[in-house]
Amino acid sequence: MNTIKVFLLSLAAAGIAACSGDDDDPVTGGLQQPLPLTITVDENPLLNPDATSQAPATRTAITTTTSLTAFTLDYQYIRSDELQYGNNRVTKDENGNWSAGYWPTSAADNTPVSWYAHTDGTIVNQTDPYLNFAVEELATSQKDLLVASTSGTKAETGGRLTLTFDHACTALRFYVKKAKNLDDHTLTVTSIKLCNVVKDGRYYFATSTWTPGSTRTLFTLYEGTGMTLGSTDYTLLNASEDDYLFIIPQTLTAWDTTTAIASAGNQTYIQLQCSIDGGSTYSGLAYIPFAATLEAGMQHDVTINIGKNSLYSGPNTKIIN
Repeated sequence: MNTIKVFLLSLAAAGIAACSGDDDDPVTGGLQQPLPLTITVDENPLLNPDATSQAPATRTAITTTTSLTAFTLDYQYIRSDELQYGNNRVTKDENGNWSAGYWPTSAADNTPVSWYAHTDGTIVNQTDPYLNFAVEELATSQKDLLVASTSGTKAETGGRLTLTFDHACTALRFYVKKAKNLDDHTLTVTSIKLCNVVKDGRYYFATSTWTPGSTRTLFTLYEGTGMTLGSTDYTLLNASEDDYLFIIPQTLTAWDTTTAIASAGNQTYIQLQCSIDGGSTYSGLAYIPFAATLEAGMQHDVTINIGKNSLYSGPNTKIIN
């Protein structure tokens, strides 16, 4: 039977301290005295406690404090019973120093200010602020999404913000082989796609949780010349040592094999363009049901073991019995 094994590995957070300014408090000019913030940078190393299950990665590299060069820092606070908010772009110069920003001068020493840092997406400012974010469908254009938040008054913090970044998405790595029960057949694939996956959602800073959106897409895991699979070793898909495919955290429900692919709705499957025995046994699209629970800040190593019992050409139709 075909098996898809998902190994859950810890993805450590990276810590960064940063700062920003206020829309109505320009850095130069004006009558108000700018209140500077200071920046410090810390990092917790990425941990992989299960190295024996580790396979070389695919897609886009994980962002660390070493590779991070810029992020957006939003803020909000209450003044005269009204929500005030703004943002600033924080960047790192060639010497590794982060740009300095300013505390909102209209927020007095004892006015709490909430700060929200993110490397992508757009903040929706409200009592319970959230980040609107959509992953790129083109895997090579994706970026690791880092988020962080903190709050306090100017008096409490002394103008210093310490923001510890978390990886907000799920990091996936894929590798594939032919199952032993296909040893009597030659299996060649030219395309492998992960289909019916939610691409957008809302990340809520207060709870560090996601509400997935409704837009579904597919991700191309492999596309190229014919790749003939063996049954002994896994073959890496578009392998690069430090790269990953990033996906919005969500629960994926496997395709019901009694249902037509066109009617799969929200059910997830892996689609192969393949030939078996040089096309004499089969040539065309094949489908494998796929289910997984994808959590924020987790790395999943996905092994796709293609065998007789889960390789379908359509509803209730196995390619090889």
